[in-house]
Parts: sequence; structure tokens; C-alpha cells
Amino acid sequence: MTQLLRSLAGLPRWVQLWLPILFTTNMASLAFLDTDLGRYTAMVFAVVLTVSMPMMLIQRGMTRLLAFAHVVWFPLAIYLFDRLWGAHPIEAGTVRTYALLVFSFNTMSLLFDVFDAAKWLGGRREVLGLKS
Repeated sequence: MTQLLRSLAGLPRWVQLWLPILFTTNMASLAFLDTDLGRYTAMVFAVVLTVSMPMMLIQRGMTRLLAFAHVVWFPLAIYLFDRLWGAHPIEAGTVRTYALLVFSFNTMSLLFDVFDAAKWLGGRREVLGLKS
């Protein structure tokens, strides 16, 4: 656990700021459980945490392998895109604003994940944030 915390603390400052924003945005799905958006976001978030937390503990830190755990965000991103800009979009208001946040932040995160997955497949499997 100590090495995992050192790994997190050694990440670039922008990543240290980004992770809580992403976590909080997805955790806010609990406030929207009365909507499909909230239920789907909460389910995907639970799957990601269920896979990611053991991976971080086993690897004793953050590695690019974690990018693969986020693949379950792709179907949600497609669903949200349709609900935001499709034939029957979510009406203006709090739910639409939250949908925009979930879509924007998780899509941005998926872009980072694509690069991290490629790097991991290319052999870059070090624990991030730790000095070699």
C-alpha cells in the first residue's frame, strides 16, 4: 500500500488534480440514480473500480495496464453521445449538464487511455510516479 501511495504522489501534478475531478464526477452518479444516466454511470464506475483497485494493489502502483480497465467507458460514451446529440436528446437542465460532464471527462480520459494502452503494449510497463 505504501508503494501505491508513493506512485500516486509521484505522478505529475496535473494528473494528481485530474484524478479526483474524474472520480468525483463519476461518483456524483449516485445523485442521479433515478435516471438511466445515473444508473449506467454508477454501474460502469463500479466495474472500473472493481477491476482497477486490485490491479493497483497487485502492481503496487499505477501502471499503464489500468488503461484496459477503462474499456467499459466506451459503450457509455456512445450512449451519452446519442442522448446528448441524437434524435431524442436529454432536455436542458441539471441532468443534461451532468451528462455533458460525464461524457466530456470520461471521453478525455479515454483518449489518455488509448495512448497509455499503446505504450503498455509497446513494453512500457513500469510503475508510474516512482523514480527508477
